[in-house]
Amino acid sequence: MAATERRQDRAERRRTIVAASAGNFAEWYDWGVYGVVATVIADQFFPKGNETLALMSAYAVFAISYLTRPLGGAVFGHIGDRLGRRRALSVTIVITCTATALIGCIPTYSTIGYAAPLLLLLMRLIQSFGTGGEYSSAISFVYEHGEKGKKATAVGVMTSMTFVGFLVGSLLATLLSATLTDGAYEAWGWRALFWLSLPMGVVGLYLRHRTEEGAEFQQLQREREAKAERPRSPVWEAIRTQWQRLLLFIAFLGTWAIISATMTSYLATFLKKNEALTSTQAYLANTVCSVMVVVFVLAFSPIADRIGLRNATIIGCLVVAVGVVPGFLLSGSGLALAFVGASVLGMCKGVMAVPSLLAVSQLFPPEVRVTAGGLSYNIAQAGLGGTAPLVAVWLNSTTGTSLFFSSYLVFAALVTLAVILVFGRRWVADSSAHSGDAGLAPAGPTGSRPEVAPLGRGEVAGG
Repeated sequence: MAATERRQDRAERRRTIVAASAGNFAEWYDWGVYGVVATVIADQFFPKGNETLALMSAYAVFAISYLTRPLGGAVFGHIGDRLGRRRALSVTIVITCTATALIGCIPTYSTIGYAAPLLLLLMRLIQSFGTGGEYSSAISFVYEHGEKGKKATAVGVMTSMTFVGFLVGSLLATLLSATLTDGAYEAWGWRALFWLSLPMGVVGLYLRHRTEEGAEFQQLQREREAKAERPRSPVWEAIRTQWQRLLLFIAFLGTWAIISATMTSYLATFLKKNEALTSTQAYLANTVCSVMVVVFVLAFSPIADRIGLRNATIIGCLVVAVGVVPGFLLSGSGLALAFVGASVLGMCKGVMAVPSLLAVSQLFPPEVRVTAGGLSYNIAQAGLGGTAPLVAVWLNSTTGTSLFFSSYLVFAALVTLAVILVFGRRWVADSSAHSGDAGLAPAGPTGSRPEVAPLGRGEVAGG
């Protein structure tokens, strides 16, 4: 009987990961495609005459659209913490995929003038609103279904599918760019990349409807029913009880916010500036970067289960601090070196992804997990991630070198490193206590985990 129950539990975990991953794949394919075709969007939706200004305008739309992500995190965090993670995920996938498909239907600037960039911005704001509720809901969903001691691996598998979504977008752009004439690609080829989000979203929605809530959330619901009291607003509770941790966590997420947006939405543009690469080769190098991200996420996740969240973060910060400068320099230098540099940058992003995304759920208690994780994640993304491609275009075009922007990333990695060194030990101990997960802190000599006392409500983690 016990063996049968274990098999059923494993089957349910696999089904949960597949469902969350399929939805994540669809939604983040949508998000990544914009960056892959940013140069085409700049040409299609903005006045001609100044290529750099048009590209900066395209990335300005990208940056402004991030403003609705914290709102999405709050709204869908409320739904996820009150009504269930699955319900939040079902709504976000419909919103994101619909808005993405509509981007492919917007007429160009030459057809409708300034209405084109305005419609583009509107669709990006709606898309960003849905995306703001996606990641924290999906990570919490998978985290709560994850096996003790293997939660990083479970979240890593789901996260890898996020980057597979980016990868597929890059591969399809490469394929269309290589097989279509320039005129055909600019006329309708790039639009097909956005239209594909609809069938992907339908599949993701179907799979998500076939899952159940995790044990932690079901237990929380039973406790609420037993108390027969109306729960407080998760947004208010998250701010009231976790405000100090929220602020620190935003600083902690700075490195991930910048590097994720840069590699997703700017690297393809940067590679196109390398005169040794054709447009198709630039897309291919960007695809290699995405492949390396997936490889290192899957490779590093089991290691994070063994060494703990704090140590995994330290390693991630050091990899970014050491690798990002040579990665950009190589990416802008010749044909072969561009692929080497893209691989290095993919490694940096993949290693940093594991502790950053795992922490979104692990550092907060179940009753406000989606809301608190979503708010902090999306505020960091709005402030630092959304502006990263715009900052990169400006710095690289005005200075003529990638050193200044890559140094900006190194500085962010050092800030995250300082936060985890000062506050990380108590953070991890407290999160182990409220989650009951063995994978948060490294095992002692006998493989046992230390018993720790949780922080009081609203108390900041000490060093």
